Amino acid sequence: MQGAESEGAFQPEGEQPPDPDLDPKLLEHFKQESEGPSDLPEASSKNELPDDLATLANAALTCDQATGDIKVDEVKKEPVWCDVGVIKANSCFVSSYYEPSFSHDQDHEFITADSLPDYANSFKIELEPGTAYKFRVAAINSCGRGPWSEVSAFKTSLPGYPGAPSSIKISKSADGAHLSWEPPSNPAGTIIEYSVCLAVRNTSQQPEQKGHQLAFVRVYSGPQNQTVVPNHSLAAAHIDTTSKPAIIFRIAAKNEKGFGPATQVRWLQDVVASPSGGLKPIVKKEHPTSNIPTKRVKLEDI
Repeated sequence: MQGAESEGAFQPEGEQPPDPDLDPKLLEHFKQESEGPSDLPEASSKNELPDDLATLANAALTCDQATGDIKVDEVKKEPVWCDVGVIKANSCFVSSYYEPSFSHDQDHEFITADSLPDYANSFKIELEPGTAYKFRVAAINSCGRGPWSEVSAFKTSLPGYPGAPSSIKISKSADGAHLSWEPPSNPAGTIIEYSVCLAVRNTSQQPEQKGHQLAFVRVYSGPQNQTVVPNHSLAAAHIDTTSKPAIIFRIAAKNEKGFGPATQVRWLQDVVASPSGGLKPIVKKEHPTSNIPTKRVKLEDI
């Protein structure tokens, strides 16, 4: 989007300078009433004002224009969704996106499998390191586009730092929550440590406000790409209710240079209202010989 500025000329309020075509006697009368006695020289002709009088008029006009308070309302720009591409698989590696054209339809309301966009003449923009991006996905068939998925955030790593862990799986065990994940696809060296953090409840007496900053505590640090978060740690977990109730984990990898960006995952919970008015997770009894299913998780790379 481009903003445009408009310029307009205006005249200061108050008595206007006389018309140079007026009779010299009227001109002299105007000078005496507006300025009082003056030693300014008279005009040399009917079509010219005295130089000093013209200078004063121009100075007054310039001063009013310079000191006028002009307030410009800031226009909040809405984010523009850019196309990554049409993917004929259920996964892809994103390293760039297409610059939107003037006729770009970011919602693709009328797209079908028979009328896919042509990116042959589109300009590609590479993702920048250390920058946060948001993604959404929709399925397309011959009837049109389906609903967009929930928006997920991802932050690219800086040069030399590892990427974010992926393929995070969480399952319930007798000792707590078992987490496992895959190493970053771009480790930029050797991964020497992983860090798992858990969002915890607000310990102050004030109720948590919407959009507040979550507090995280580290519940694991080590070289293995799996861990068990004990039940006593889960008891202090914050239950996020922005969509479906869930416990939030963040997992990051570290190489010789330092930690890279973390992957945030929401572990969906079955909760009930507690007597204090909050939410309490339901502890389900697991059969000792049954296979424990992995709960569905939502990945949010940050």
